[in-house]
Parts: sequence; C-alpha cells; structure tokens
Amino acid sequence: MDHLEQLASGTGTIVVVEGDAGVGKSALLGEVAAIARRMSIRVGSAVADPGDRLVHLGALMEALFDGPTPLLERAELAEALAWPEQRYWLLRRLEALLERAALEQPVLVCLDDAQWSDGGTAAALRTLPARLATVPIAWIVALRPGPRSRELRSAIEDLERAGADRIVLGPLDQAGVTQVTADILVAEPDGELLVVAAGAGGNPALLVELIGGLREEALVRVESGRAELVQSQLPRRVSDSVRRRLDRVSESARQVAMVAAALGRSFSLDDVAAMLDQSAAVLLTPVQELIDVGMLTEREDQLAFRHDLAREAVRASAPRSLSRALDRQAAAVLLAAGALPLDVATQLAASAEPGDEVAITTLSKAAETLGASDPLAAAELSQRALQLTPGQHPLRGPLVAATAVWLHAAARGEEAKTFADAALRAVLPPEQEAIVRLGVAGMFAISHDLRAEVSREALALPDLSDDLRARHLAFLFHNLMSAGRLADAHAVSDEATSAVMASRDVAGRFVVELTESGLAYAEGRFGPALELTERALRTGLEVRDDTRRLLARQWRCEVLTVVDRLDESLQLATENVVVAQRDRQGWAHNVFENGRGRLLLQMGRLAEASVVLEARFTPDRSDEFVTVVDAAGVAALGQIALHRGDPRLARHSTEIAQVMFGQSAPSVRRHAVWFLALQAMADGDPHGAHRWLCAVGDDERTSILPRFPMDAADEARLLHIALAAGDHELAAVAAAAAQQRAHLNPEVRSVVAAAAHVTGLLTHSRDDLAEAVELYEGGGRPLALAAALEDLGIVTVDAGDSQQGVDVFGRALVLYTDAGAARDARRVRARLRGLGVRRRLVSASRPQSGWAAMTDSELGVARLVAQGYTNREVAERLFVSRHTVSGHLRSVFAKLDVNSRVELTRLAALHDSPG
Repeated sequence: MDHLEQLASGTGTIVVVEGDAGVGKSALLGEVAAIARRMSIRVGSAVADPGDRLVHLGALMEALFDGPTPLLERAELAEALAWPEQRYWLLRRLEALLERAALEQPVLVCLDDAQWSDGGTAAALRTLPARLATVPIAWIVALRPGPRSRELRSAIEDLERAGADRIVLGPLDQAGVTQVTADILVAEPDGELLVVAAGAGGNPALLVELIGGLREEALVRVESGRAELVQSQLPRRVSDSVRRRLDRVSESARQVAMVAAALGRSFSLDDVAAMLDQSAAVLLTPVQELIDVGMLTEREDQLAFRHDLAREAVRASAPRSLSRALDRQAAAVLLAAGALPLDVATQLAASAEPGDEVAITTLSKAAETLGASDPLAAAELSQRALQLTPGQHPLRGPLVAATAVWLHAAARGEEAKTFADAALRAVLPPEQEAIVRLGVAGMFAISHDLRAEVSREALALPDLSDDLRARHLAFLFHNLMSAGRLADAHAVSDEATSAVMASRDVAGRFVVELTESGLAYAEGRFGPALELTERALRTGLEVRDDTRRLLARQWRCEVLTVVDRLDESLQLATENVVVAQRDRQGWAHNVFENGRGRLLLQMGRLAEASVVLEARFTPDRSDEFVTVVDAAGVAALGQIALHRGDPRLARHSTEIAQVMFGQSAPSVRRHAVWFLALQAMADGDPHGAHRWLCAVGDDERTSILPRFPMDAADEARLLHIALAAGDHELAAVAAAAAQQRAHLNPEVRSVVAAAAHVTGLLTHSRDDLAEAVELYEGGGRPLALAAALEDLGIVTVDAGDSQQGVDVFGRALVLYTDAGAARDARRVRARLRGLGVRRRLVSASRPQSGWAAMTDSELGVARLVAQGYTNREVAERLFVSRHTVSGHLRSVFAKLDVNSRVELTRLAALHDSPG
C-alpha cells in the first residue's frame, strides 16, 4: 500500500518480486493491480511467455497496449516501427507516450514471469524506469530465481541500484501452511494432515492443489470444525509423477498433452489436430479429459495449460529426443498455419538438425526481422542457422556477414571481430571476404586497432579489385590515426591517397580527407585541419557513408573548439543532436551528446556537462568503451568530478579509466592515463600521478599529450605534475610542445595563452602568467583562466606582493564558484586563509539549494515542466536530449527537496506568485 499511496501522490516507484513458480507472485501482482484500480491508478499487466523470447518488446507491449483498457494506443507507434535502429527509437517513443499518460493519471506497469522476457523488454526495464523517474509510474517486476540472460540480469541490477524495493517470496512457513490448509477446509487441520501438507514444500500453488485434491477425493474428514486425515496418500491430481498423472487419462489424451506442450503455453485445437494428423472433432474427448483432470483450461478461443508447472512437468517427463522431434514438428505445423518465422524461431533453433533447409531459411528470415530491433537476438539466430548450414551452402556467406554486423550493432564489437576472423576465410572467396571485412573495419564501436588489423588482413588477400584495395587502405589510414598510431598512419598515407585517387573512389577520398584533417589536428596545425574538415564534409555529400559523414560533423565541432570558436561549436553540436534525433540515428546521437558534454566542460558549465555525460558512462559498461571518442568522454567526466569534488563520480570514472587502460589503442590509453594522473594529483600524490604518466613506459610519458581530441589547458596541468615530481625533462618537453603549437597557431588566443602559462610555470615568471591571464580573458574558457589566475596568485605572493595576490586569488575564486568547481574553490579559499583573508561567499556564487541554486538550464527545464510539458516537449523547446532534460530535472528535485512534478508545480506557482 505504501508504494501505491506514493504513486497516487505523484511519485514513481519500483518493486522487484522474486520467488519460485507457484509461490504466489502472480496472486500478489493481481491483488496489487486490483487495489490500484480502486485508487484510480491506470494499470497495465503482462505475463512473459518462454515462447515469445524473440518477440521484440513482447511482454512490455502487451502490458502497455493490450487489455480491456489499454494504457497506450498502438496507433501512436506506427511511425516508430518504420525507423532504423528500431529498438532505440521505439523505446524513446514509448518513453514519451508513458510520460504523457502518467502526467494525466498515475500508471502501474506489472510484468510477471519476467525471467522469460525478450531482449527488448529487458532493455526497456534498464532504461525506462530511470528516464521516467520524475513522473508517477510504478513498475512491479516479478520473476523466478535462477539463471537469466545478461541483458535481464543487468536490467534488474540497474533497477535495484536505482532504489527498487526487492521482495523475496519464499516457501510458506509452518504457520502459513497451517493457515492455508485451514482456509481451504474451513476447519482446523490435525497433526497428520499437516504432515501430508508439508509435502508441498511450502509452495502455495502445490499446497492448494494438494489440499483441494484431498478434499475432493474424500481423503480428509471435517467434523465439528476439525479436519482429520482419513488416509495418508497423495491425491491423484497432485501426484509427484507426471507419468502417473497422465496415466489417469487415455492414451489419446496423453498424446494431446505431449503435443500441446510442444506448441507453447497456449495453443489452438487445430494446431494439435495438425500435429496428430487427426480432425479437431476426434480430439474433443481427449482434450476434455485433460480439462477434467485440471491440466488444461480454456482461455478465450485458445486452450492453455492450467499453469506453467503443468506444461514444464509434461515436457520434462518425455525423453529429450522426443521433445526435440515434437518441437520440430510443432514449428512446421505453425509455419504451415501462417505463423511468421519469428514465431517459431525458438523451437527451430532448439530442435532442428544440420541440413534442415526449412530451419536454415526460417531462422535466417527471423534474424532479418529482428536485426533492427534486437541485434543480439538476431545474431544468435543467425549463428544457429549457420551451425545448421552445410559447408558449401549459398547462405553461409551472407549468414557470416550478417552475424558479424549484428554482433557489432549489439555492442559486441570484439566478439563480432573474433567471429568474423574464425568464419570468413572458411566460407567466402577473397573478394567477398574483403567486402565483409570492409564492413568490420568500419564498425565504429570496436577497437581502432582491431579495425586496422581487419584491413591489413583484407589487403593480404589475393586478387583484390583496385576499388576494394583503395577503400581498405583508406580505412587502415583512418583507423591508425584514430588509434593514435600517428607514425604508422603517416607510413600508409601516400599509398592510401594514391590508391584512392587512382580508383576515383569518392567514398575512399572522403575517408582520406577526414583522416588528413585528424593528422593535421594531432600535429597542431589547426588551420589546415579545419580546411580539410570542410573539404571532407563537401565530399561526404556525394557518398552514402552515413557513419563517417556524421562523425565528420562531430569532428568539425572538435576543430572549431580548439580554434576558440566555442559558441559556434556549441551551436553546431546542438544542431547535430537535432539531426540525429530527426534521422533516428541512435549511435550518432550518443556521439554528439558526448562531444557536447566535453565542450560544456571547456566552457566551464560543469553542472550541464555532468548531466550530459554521467549516465552515458557507467562502470558496468566499462568494457564497451573502446574508442577514442568514448575515452575522451570518460576523461571529461572524471575531470568534472574532480572540479566539483564529487567522490562518487570520481570513483566511477576511475573504475572505467582503469579498464580503458587495458585497451591496445594508444589514443584510448592516453585518456585513461591522463585522468588517473589527474586523480592522483588531486589526491595530493604527485609521485603517484607521475607513475601513471609512466605506466606505459618512461619514454611514453612525454607523448601522453596532446590528447586526441585535445584541451589547450592540459600542458599547464602536466607542468604541475612534472615539477611536483621533479621530472624536469618532462616539464621542458611539455613547455616546448605548447610553444610549438603557439608558433603554428599565433591567431588562436587560447593556444598562445597555454604556451605563456606553461612558460610562466617553468620559469616562475609573473609576466608570462599575467600574459596568459590576459589572453584567456573573454575567451570562453573560465576554468583555464581561473587556473592561470591561481598560478599567477602563487607567483605574485612568492614575489612579496600579498595584497595583489589576494586580489588575483579572489578573481580565481569567483570563476571557480560560478562554474560549480567546488573543489577548486575550496583550494583557493585555503590559499586566502593562509594570507589571513576569509572569503566564504562571493557575490557571483550560488547557494546550494532553492531556486537561486539552479543554473539557467535547470531553471528553463523546471519552468517548462511546471507548465505541464513532458520531457520530450521540453527537450524539443530547449534543443537538448530528453536524457539531458531528465538529468536537469533530477537536479531540480534535489535542490528544491521535492519528489514529484506535482510538488514542483506547486512550488513554482508559489515562487512566481506576485505576493
């Protein structure tokens, strides 16, 4: 009741119920649903079916769209079902529809038998409750203990981390058994009867069956309010042997039961008739027998097993070989009756033998159906079809290629590459193999080094066409550059460029131009980098390489950022997010939001940057962060944590960075090492920071910077570590690199400022540090300016000018405070206290709670939400993602100490009222 009352008051909740079959989970959910309806809470319920594990979002869709009063209208999904990356956008559409429904009336979603949920439902459970945490939706998920899919296990863990209440329904204790027995018999049970009742093992469903059977078979006598056992034996209807239970019916009824168990939880009489090659009329009597003994029941126009225990027991009583044969026959019958390939894929995958053409074709078609919505399930079906396919079968090549692509799409990049390596040579001629490897080389979610190796292997194949060879050389060039292997990239640059120009391959030229831009950027030649980026974008209009064309849009933002066009970069980053949303490109949306979050960090908008990045990088997904874009996002998130003094976020970032450190690509390792060094430095351990810089080799410490993409202020941070650790060689190399970059880009103020900053640190020069401050001022990088001011203050005080030092520290304190860099602000306050000055408050600082504590972005979100807009509508008006809106809203709730939109709306009305 507490959860329902909380829901009725406008606050969402999550409950996970766990217990064995028959223990009462379904009864509990049914009672909760009934109470909720009486409280005017809208209810959607569904029971997952083991036969529907390949039906994308099957259980969730049933809960939301089926029943006498559906929570949502299916017509609202028509457009989403046609989008690419179907799961991603379908979940976003469901999120919007649920949010709108819950704002009209509180919603309860009940999912029973979730252990059989499909991958889409598991993904929904992982994402939707978190994204909809600010609206009145209650989620109750019931499932059995035991093995679960990785996706479902992760989803349940996420729900529990998010604060879900966990209820474990165990067997009834002795008092419970006594009470249930007494309730059924309306009498007090004697000792012998309770001994027999104990044979149910405390399982409520079996206990009810047992006591009911005893009563029906007159094995118990009730007199004067007391129930006594007449004969100590189990009733027939609850025999502990399925064979003995089936012995109670005719041979034809036993056959019907075995066949029905192969058809699924529910089935039609016509399908049973087809399996047995008999007319439906002939089966009426055996079906009635099974109904009479309580094994089957009627549900609308279908027959069904009375409960899952009955069906599972029937299947377990048959030899494995017989069950496989029946499953295969059931699949054939269902296909002949018009079932879709997806409807029978589970049965075929489990029952087909090698060479089964129907199974191979059906599983292949089912995989194609699932590809857009559940790529992991598609890959599993495709792999099973491949196992059934003979060596020279024409479908082997396409199945290998499709499986690799689906594994990659399911974020199993290394597995996809390993699979392709093991299977490709055995099934495809060289030209076709090279084409498939080209697809693997372009898989943006796998390691840069793995992608480069795929192209090397393809280039070693004999008799490749010029176009295919040129394309692989272009991809090799690009992946080496992205991996941070710049010398190797230079080594293949001329060959790749010549091959692409000779082949007149526009797509290859686009990749080469984009890569040349990256090389120019890495070498500090920012003007040429921007020119090459713009040229690549023009070339990209002529090709169909959506992946790299979208990445090129993000790359333009990176280059604009480094040349101090931050406002323009932010505008383009926002436009990129809008484009990704419009085109339903989920992966691109994540890349663009990642870049936008990193840009906000450089602009000193720490709270907004944290909201954008935090939920994208969690320790449980550390093994997925294998690209330089991911690594840059993790390093940025870690720096945000250090600036804000957020130990939880810093700990999470550290865990991820330590995993990233094990990656082979230097560009990824450099980001990991850099953040881990900064973390050690922030903890007051400069020698620990220096050890991290040397973790990949003493010589490598001088090449940690510049990172890719880079931050102009990094060298100053490196100087602090080098000087504190006594590594003067590293300090000199870092200073020289910054000065060389300034020489190449004299028009870029932040680059010249960074050179002056490191020179000032190296020589303890007040003039150089003052120049750095002057150059940084008005440049849109408040944290870099504050750091330069702090260092200038130190040198100024050391020179004996304490009053001027206090003024400089005061300016740094204002900048740090405005940015939300609480840890940095505490450090500067400590410096001021050392000079006898206390500045606990500055005019520009914000309080920690209340309306005045909010950032402009949080205020914008709060006001729109208080006006009744949904997260989606707010996101569209503010040109941000719904995820960002949700993050801002959580921050608003915390600052206002509220738990629901209802409370927020009330407080907003009071805050805005004239009185």
